[in-house]
Amino acid sequence: MRDRVGAGAAAAVDWRLSPRVHGVAIDQDLVLLDVEADAYFCLVDAASCVEVGSGGAVDITDEAIRQSLVEAGLIDRGPPRPAPALAPARREVEAAAPAKVDAETLLRLLRAAWTARRHLRSRSFGELLAWAAARRTDPAPLVPAPSPALLAEAARFAALRVWAPFDGACLARSYMALRYLRLCGHDAWWVIGVRTWPFSAHCWLQAGDVVLDDTAARVMPYRPILVV
Repeated sequence: MRDRVGAGAAAAVDWRLSPRVHGVAIDQDLVLLDVEADAYFCLVDAASCVEVGSGGAVDITDEAIRQSLVEAGLIDRGPPRPAPALAPARREVEAAAPAKVDAETLLRLLRAAWTARRHLRSRSFGELLAWAAARRTDPAPLVPAPSPALLAEAARFAALRVWAPFDGACLARSYMALRYLRLCGHDAWWVIGVRTWPFSAHCWLQAGDVVLDDTAARVMPYRPILVV
């Protein structure tokens, strides 16, 4: 996507969301997430003149909005960044009766819980996301349909979560679940979603079209703005 700079300019410039910024259009509005600031911005009625494409590429037809986004550091020049292709959430993990808890499983659960609790207190939102991206076990841009082993482990986590020494909102739960699954040798996408009017943000784990730590009905109203 290209935007021309200056009247009669001969050269074209590629614009993108800044590396720390992610965005999504919801109806006529544009929602931006600044990871470093851990802040969301809603540009009302901006979707008609600011189009966010794959990898954060942006096409802006309003010069005043473009200049404002540049001055705020929300967009810069450069190629789009690699972006995963996330399937729409349609299914969820089936509930399962808790199996017998062996020492190794309980140790993994406690390790994931205590590490998550420590990190949620001492690390920024951006640092949590950086860990998720850096420790990804599958470098492919698309996590395929979940294996039976992954689904079984996600169901086990849901059943055994009552044993965890702490619980919390969606951010704490999904971060703890991701750490647990990786200790078990599995992986999943960590999805941050938003909705508007009223504004709300939510996060969950997903593999293929399966929600691993929530229900499909709960996450469907949210539009993914960031997938790690």
